[in-house]
Amino acid sequence: MKTTRRQFIAASLLMPLPLWAEPLLGSENKAGDNLGGAIKPYTVIGNFADDKSRVFMFISYSCPYCKETWKGFLDWGLSLPNPFKFVFVPLSFGDASLEMATRAFYVVRDVAPNKIEAFNQIAFEKAPTIQRWSEWDRILQRHLGLSVTSISGSLNKPITHQRIHRARKLAQRYRVSSTPFFGIGGKYATSADLTNGNYQLLVQLLNALVSEMMSS
Repeated sequence: MKTTRRQFIAASLLMPLPLWAEPLLGSENKAGDNLGGAIKPYTVIGNFADDKSRVFMFISYSCPYCKETWKGFLDWGLSLPNPFKFVFVPLSFGDASLEMATRAFYVVRDVAPNKIEAFNQIAFEKAPTIQRWSEWDRILQRHLGLSVTSISGSLNKPITHQRIHRARKLAQRYRVSSTPFFGIGGKYATSADLTNGNYQLLVQLLNALVSEMMSS
C-alpha cells in the first residue's frame, strides 16, 4: 500500500522523543547534515517579534500537496506547546477563484472559527472551480450554517480586509515560493522542497525549529 504524506506526518507525531525535548539544531548546519549536507533545509528570514509565537502554514486550495497534508499538519499544530499557535494562511497567487476562496476563509475565521476545518475540506474540493462569489455565499450558508447577515457583515469588516492584506504581507515576509510552506516564529521558513519532499523529516524539522524558538 502506498504511504501518503499524511501518514508520514502521523508517523512523525508518534515518534517518542523529538517533540520539544531534543532539538535537531545544535548549530546552524546540523539540520542540513541530516540531508547529507546537500542543502540547508530552512532559511532565516529575520526576527519579526509580532510572529514570535506563531507557526504559519501557507496553503493554496489548488495545491494537491496541501490537500493531502493540511489535516495532518493541523493535528501536529494542535500539539504545539503554549504560547505557540498554528495558523493557516491561504494564498491566491493572483487567481480569481482562489482569491474568492481566501475571502471566504477569512469570513469563516471571523464568524465561525471553529468551522475552519470543515471549510478547508470543502475548499480543497471546490475552490478551483468556483467562478462567482454567489456560489461561496450558498456554500457558507448551506454547508457551514452561516447567515446572510453574518457573511455580508464580515465581508465589510475592517478586520477581514486587514487579515487578507496581512496574508499577502506574510507571504512576502517568509518568501513563500511554493505550497505548502511554513513560517516559524518570525524567524525561520521551510518547506518540503527543502527536505527533498520528505514530509517525515519536515515534521521533525518543524519540531526542531519551534524548540529552537522556545530556547532562544
